Amino acid sequence: MRPFLITMGVLAAFVLAACASDMVSLGPTPAGEGIVIFLHADFSGPSQSLNVDVPDLSRVEGACSSGQEGETPSWSDCISSVKVMPGWTATLYRDKDYKGASVVVNADTPSLRDLRGPCDKDSFNDCVSSIRVKRQ
Repeated sequence: MRPFLITMGVLAAFVLAACASDMVSLGPTPAGEGIVIFLHADFSGPSQSLNVDVPDLSRVEGACSSGQEGETPSWSDCISSVKVMPGWTATLYRDKDYKGASVVVNADTPSLRDLRGPCDKDSFNDCVSSIRVKRQ
């Protein structure tokens, strides 16, 4: 009986570890809450509404892919514009887990190229890996 318990414990650990690495889908986000991130400038292309903090955008199903076989597209390092709902604010971070260079947005930002940052032509375009979202 004891070997069965040990085997089940090991199996449970593998199942939990596999689940922990899966991609997540966010939403639905109620209309008028949080922010909306967009793949392209001027609020165009695929989008995702957020009203929660996201420590690692590479784990959120999204619109960006490097083209590698078997890869699941995510939102990491591919945001080019942000709509901010009234009464909300967002802090965009260069690195996951809210680290690295950051910028606060509290109004619609049609192009992250306009925000001085550490990436593409000294901007935050295609350079956001985590986001904090809160009511003002």
